[in-house]
Amino acid sequence: MVEDAWNRSALRAGTLARLLALTDTLVDPVAAPDPLAPVRHLSVFDPLDAPGPDRAGTVLVAIGVDPRSAAAEDLLRDAGADRVTAVVLRGVADRARRERLGGIAERAGTALLLRAAWTDWQTVVATLRAALESPVTDHGNVLLGDLGGLARQIAREVEGAVTIEDPDSRVLAHHAESIDLDRIRLWTVLTGAVPEERRRAMNQDGFFKQLWSSNRVLHRLPDGDVPERMAVAVQAGGMRLGSIWVAAITGKALESRAVDVLRAAAETAAAHLLHHHTHHGARHALLLGAARAVLDGPGSGALLAGHSGIPADAHCAVLAVGAPGPVGDGRRAELERAVRLCRPRPGSGHLVLPAERGVLVLLGGLAKTPAEARTQVTDYGRLLSADLTARLGVRVPVGIGPVQARLDDAARSRRSAELALGGLLFLRKTPEPDCATVEQVADAVALRQIIETVDGLPLPVRTSVSRLAEVEPRTGHPPLKLLSAYLSHHEQKGPAADSLDMPRTTFSQQLARLRKTFGLDTEDADAMLLARIQLLVRKYRADRD
Repeated sequence: MVEDAWNRSALRAGTLARLLALTDTLVDPVAAPDPLAPVRHLSVFDPLDAPGPDRAGTVLVAIGVDPRSAAAEDLLRDAGADRVTAVVLRGVADRARRERLGGIAERAGTALLLRAAWTDWQTVVATLRAALESPVTDHGNVLLGDLGGLARQIAREVEGAVTIEDPDSRVLAHHAESIDLDRIRLWTVLTGAVPEERRRAMNQDGFFKQLWSSNRVLHRLPDGDVPERMAVAVQAGGMRLGSIWVAAITGKALESRAVDVLRAAAETAAAHLLHHHTHHGARHALLLGAARAVLDGPGSGALLAGHSGIPADAHCAVLAVGAPGPVGDGRRAELERAVRLCRPRPGSGHLVLPAERGVLVLLGGLAKTPAEARTQVTDYGRLLSADLTARLGVRVPVGIGPVQARLDDAARSRRSAELALGGLLFLRKTPEPDCATVEQVADAVALRQIIETVDGLPLPVRTSVSRLAEVEPRTGHPPLKLLSAYLSHHEQKGPAADSLDMPRTTFSQQLARLRKTFGLDTEDADAMLLARIQLLVRKYRADRD
């Protein structure tokens, strides 16, 4: 928006124009006959439900209505008759169809909004509800979405250091009326995120739970070299938008009116953060789509360069970052956050994207010569693995993809990086350093492929290992554990018995019993090869599940 529309009186009430100012990246206004039409509530339309008694001022989200159907046209006409402010339909690419629906909406006197292709209904409904329920307040002449201006104004009023943060404690804007900042505040501003150990401590002592459970201003007194602080959550319509933090300048106390200032700022910030959320979400979705296209191949390096600023014609490479065992959304978010905090990074640009086994890191703008670029990527891979392993307290291997000459070729690097990560995760012993190219773990990569293939093969018979797996021992170790120890110690009975803390004679007797009872021929090399493969398959399946 080119003018300070947020301060126009027409937008201070719940109007269609105000709603679109906050959500125009999620919905495309095809028709808006009355921008100042009132907006009172949100309703999800179900064609099987009878219309409510009064739909005037409603935003009607028609999830199940096909915009290409006659039902969509009938809905727009009925909405106009009921003085519905706006109807939201699924996006449609056909220009002629858009124009026809827009004409019907104009004549009916209701707005037609089409859902953007990059988003989903859940996001649209949640954001529209938050926009409808966000307080309408003024805060000086801060333009809608100008979080830096908002932080500056709050800092001046409380005479402290202010950060406006997203729900994941990443800094969106900051301002301080002095350079005398404490170390935590300085580190947060410089890195763009609250230190991980600080986040973990606030999680453990219940501070974040308290913060997000109310709209109260929380006050923390000075503690050693940590100065006085205040924080308040910014929420609307059940949607967490962010938080505002104020820290006292070193040697000074916060103004007595700081609590009232923060409480008012939280109401004002709801609209600003919602505007940021929707516009950042749109940009991020376009960036993510362009990056996915390049990494999946074929995609446009030039398009990705336009969205990300990463040079299209400079050396690039992809790293695959993961962890042992299943990687859920929580672990993936931890990895992504930790990767963003790990510095220094080589090159002039990077992207971090979620992947099946963890995250992918695209490094661009690397050194001009391939040799120098390879050194940059290898050094960063080692740094990344060591830093993330220490930070998260779990093993974090890194697969290194080969350096490519252009962004267009990043898919080749990604495929090799993920193969290398798979090989590292399959290795029994953790290498040092815990990062590798696919050539360095080629045997593990190939063996993993064989095991995955065998895992999917239905066997026509029950093998010795299959029968051993079904036996529940009355005393001692399970038969499979005996066999596994025997194979892992190069078929030497003595070391295998020692690893299980068993007398060597007892181990030898039990192993002979396996041969006699289950037909396991420990003297046959082929039988032992099959046993090794089947044990590896069982271990792989257990790790995967």
